[in-house]
Amino acid sequence: MNTGTRLPARQTSYYPRLDGLRAIAVSLVLVHHLGGILAYGWDQGYYGVDLFFVLSGYLITSILVRSGGTFRQAYATFLGRRTLRIFPVYYLALGVIFACGLATSSDLLYLCTYTWNYFAKSHGSPDNQLFYLWSLSVEEQFYLVWPFLVLSLRKRLGLLLCLTTAIVLTGYSQLAYGIFPSMTAYNYTGLVNRMGSLGIGALGAVLVARRLMPLRILHSGFWEFACLAVLVWAQVATDKLRFPAMGVCSLLLVIKCIHGEVHMWGLRQILDMKVVQYVGRISYGIYVYHIPIAVLMEKYVFDPIWLSIPFDEFGVLNKLRWHSWVIKFPLFSGLTVLTAAASFRWIERPLLLLKDMWFTTRSEDAG
Repeated sequence: MNTGTRLPARQTSYYPRLDGLRAIAVSLVLVHHLGGILAYGWDQGYYGVDLFFVLSGYLITSILVRSGGTFRQAYATFLGRRTLRIFPVYYLALGVIFACGLATSSDLLYLCTYTWNYFAKSHGSPDNQLFYLWSLSVEEQFYLVWPFLVLSLRKRLGLLLCLTTAIVLTGYSQLAYGIFPSMTAYNYTGLVNRMGSLGIGALGAVLVARRLMPLRILHSGFWEFACLAVLVWAQVATDKLRFPAMGVCSLLLVIKCIHGEVHMWGLRQILDMKVVQYVGRISYGIYVYHIPIAVLMEKYVFDPIWLSIPFDEFGVLNKLRWHSWVIKFPLFSGLTVLTAAASFRWIERPLLLLKDMWFTTRSEDAG
């Protein structure tokens, strides 16, 4: 009996609905950081970052498994393309952050070397304005280590499958049960601790490459409802199984957006909206810029105006003074999107063209 499926042939490496997922992920992060009482009672920020991790794990592994050329060529190409995609915006933002006094020279050392995820957890706190950059450190550490392993085993997918499974189990076991006590302090920010999410994306890519993904997952709309139900449960549950449950749901949504079809009314329309897909395309800039913009706008523009308003004269509306998020959330989010759009237009897009000129990928399928 054939339990697998030959995936539909695709002529493109760009999948617009993945940008839709990115838009959802970054929107959840914005709500978590800027949404005031909208963020209370559920852990949308965790899931937003988790979805980014699963996406990264899947896409990076898929690219590496299909890559042609020698190990050295493929590794250099991957790192070169990642460098042009990630570094310019990141270091530009760090320059602005430092110039505006939002980071100390000590902070800058760890931020520049992508080790902030460990320093911020050890010496800072989640209240640190720059704490959110920990996730970029995790991804960069992943980009340095994981390609080496995948490219070494791309001809031995069975062994890669075993390795990826072990990494997923280790990552989620550490996150849920703290099997390595010395790493428990970094459960939220450590590479090993978050390898469950990155690894489950990678595991999905290997399963697809080996034709082991069941056909019903790709073509049944039931799984979308099941995923959303599990994600809602995971936001309010305290059960430790919620961590891998969120990862599995994210993976299924990613795979359906690439190889299958999205059936759920509402979700399909959101993922197919051009404006949503555009937000997904500029989501990296949105993530990098949103906190500096919010902090600087609040300090130098918003608070001076807001604190000068005579709320006592507003009668029943005087309680609005305690809910400034009603204005801050759309204002800061809108400014962030505009900044990210400008960054994408004049910084990221030209560099993406250079990326394709200097570091062209060659798939084995293409010979």
